[in-house]
Amino acid sequence: MKLIKADLLMARQGIELYKNKELKEIKNQAACHLHQAAEKLIKIQINKSGVTYHNKSLYVHNLKSLISYTDSLLIEAIIPINIRKHALIITDWEVSGRYDIHFSVKINSLEKYYREISKWYDALYKKGIR
Repeated sequence: MKLIKADLLMARQGIELYKNKELKEIKNQAACHLHQAAEKLIKIQINKSGVTYHNKSLYVHNLKSLISYTDSLLIEAIIPINIRKHALIITDWEVSGRYDIHFSVKINSLEKYYREISKWYDALYKKGIR
């Protein structure tokens, strides 16, 4: 959870820096960190569930694939509806946010998902996932 918290802090700082300095590359990095936080929130639930899982199935960055795998394990995972609904969009942020100089995401989208993923983190933390 500490790594997830770090991703959220980096995303928040990137969002604020973009709003103050309008550095597009910082905004893109914030998108990448939000993806990483979401990915790790799914993976930590699988890991902490106690079910047998295949490590190889976790070596992906595609949120839709991770969500499908989580569902197939029949564990009680918390995954917000908006994350499920927009999993492929958020997945695109992982690579595009780091490598595509033409990539752009709206700041209000980043702020929306920052709030959503932060609430998700808080819910899992309150549930005792560490």
